Amino acid sequence: MKKNMLILAVAVFFVGCSESNKNQKFLGLKGNPKSIKETKYDAFEKFGEVIEDDIDEVVLYEFDKTGNFQKIVCYDGDGDMKYSITNIFKNGECIESKFYQKYNDVTSTSNLKNRTSKSETWERKTSDGKITTSYSEFDKLKTTIITKDSEDNVVSKEEQTKDNKGNIIEFKVYNGEDVAYWYKSAFDDKSQEIEKKILAGGYDEGIYTYKYDSFDKKGNWIKKIEYKDGEIESLAIREIKY
Repeated sequence: MKKNMLILAVAVFFVGCSESNKNQKFLGLKGNPKSIKETKYDAFEKFGEVIEDDIDEVVLYEFDKTGNFQKIVCYDGDGDMKYSITNIFKNGECIESKFYQKYNDVTSTSNLKNRTSKSETWERKTSDGKITTSYSEFDKLKTTIITKDSEDNVVSKEEQTKDNKGNIIEFKVYNGEDVAYWYKSAFDDKSQEIEKKILAGGYDEGIYTYKYDSFDKKGNWIKKIEYKDGEIESLAIREIKY
C-alpha cells in the first residue's frame, strides 16, 4: 500500500491544481479546514479491539481559503520526508506546482501554459533535466491526462472518473497500452469512501474497506480503520484545524 500512496501523491501533483477538481473533495472534507495532520498506524485486532502499532506514515495537508491544496508533506514512520507537493496560486488559479521525491532526490516543477473551461496544458521540468508536457481534458465526470516528452512521445496516460457528487470512483495510470495502476472506489451517501479495489503493476492488491469510528463537529472523520481482504490493515487518526 505504501507504493500505492506514492502513486496517488503523483496523481494529486498532476491533477491537484485542475479546475475540474475540488481539492478538499479529494479527501472528502467539509467545513473548509485550514490544515490536517493524518497519522497512519499499522494495526491489529486483539480481544475484539483495534490496537495501534508502529507509525506507518504522517501526511500534513495545508489549504488556502478556497479549499485548494497549498502544500502536502508526507513523512515515514521514522520522521523522514518521503515527498512534498507545493502549489502556487495567482488570482485564484494554480499556476505552478512543485513535487519533490526523496528516494531519487528529484524535484519536478510544473507550470501552467494554457487553461480553458475544458482543458489545461502544463509543462513539467525536473531537476535532472527532463521536460514533459501534460495535456488534460475534462468535463463534470471524467478527466484524461496525456503526458508527452520533448520528442512528442507519449510517456503516460491517466484517467479519472467521478460520480455525480464529485467523488473519484475510478483512477487509472497507463504504461503504454497496459494499466500500471488502477483503483475503483465505492462511497456511502455521505461521500465517505467505504471500499477500494486496487491493481498495481499487474498484481491484484486486494480489496480495502473502511470503517469510520469518530467524527468532529463539522462531520469530518478523525478516526478510520482500514481492512484488507477482511483483515485489519491500519488505523488513521486525523487532527483537523479550521
